[in-house]
Amino acid sequence: MTAELSRQHEQFAVFSATGAIGSALCQNLRRRYPQAKIWRFARNPALLQQLPGPVVDVAYDLTEPNSITKAVARLPQQGRFELIFLAGGWLHDAQTKPEKTWRSLDAAHLHHAFAVNTVGPALVLQALLEHIDLRHPTKIGVLSARIGSISDNQLGGWHSYRASKAALNMLVKNIAIELERKRARTRIVAMQPGTTDSRLSQPFQRNLPPGQLQTPDFTANCLINVLKQLPAEHNGLLVDFTGQVIPP
Repeated sequence: MTAELSRQHEQFAVFSATGAIGSALCQNLRRRYPQAKIWRFARNPALLQQLPGPVVDVAYDLTEPNSITKAVARLPQQGRFELIFLAGGWLHDAQTKPEKTWRSLDAAHLHHAFAVNTVGPALVLQALLEHIDLRHPTKIGVLSARIGSISDNQLGGWHSYRASKAALNMLVKNIAIELERKRARTRIVAMQPGTTDSRLSQPFQRNLPPGQLQTPDFTANCLINVLKQLPAEHNGLLVDFTGQVIPP
């Protein structure tokens, strides 16, 4: 198979592709791999930006298990993918803000944070790993957060977000161990994207040090580079957008 024909058969997938980082990942992947097929999963595919080249858009809801199963079933059985990104996440909305104190703990807030940040991604991974070819050296990047690191926590607060991301990091580690036991070539890692200019970070940008706020395109470029070059010993770990390991 020639190199050109091989590139035509390359496949990539991005879940939660309408967000700032998810959208930038799709555009960056298209620039790098103009002939590859890109699968984009979104709650409302009509909001996805136009993308040239081979693209398949699939509707799914991160909070609906049946929706996740049906969406992943659209992928080719035993399909081979180069990179897969799970780019979803939830921190706040118009009614709910990150908790500054334990006095603000609320059951609905906790349930929603875990549904979007932990349960949804876990079910996507479950469906994916049942469906794709694990013998292929696919690399899966799951967007997480530095503040999901327990040892790195010096400030407290943001209870639901911290806890749900810490749980996500543990699930990624568990799945990585199981893949290694199966002698699969597929690798998985949790990824800290840095402070990116997005709807999630917008209310918290005012006091950022100069130069700390990243554009979505910069973040996407870094995440792709890190995942492509992921060392085998980083499988299952939490790494930042520069490739540095963040302790659990």
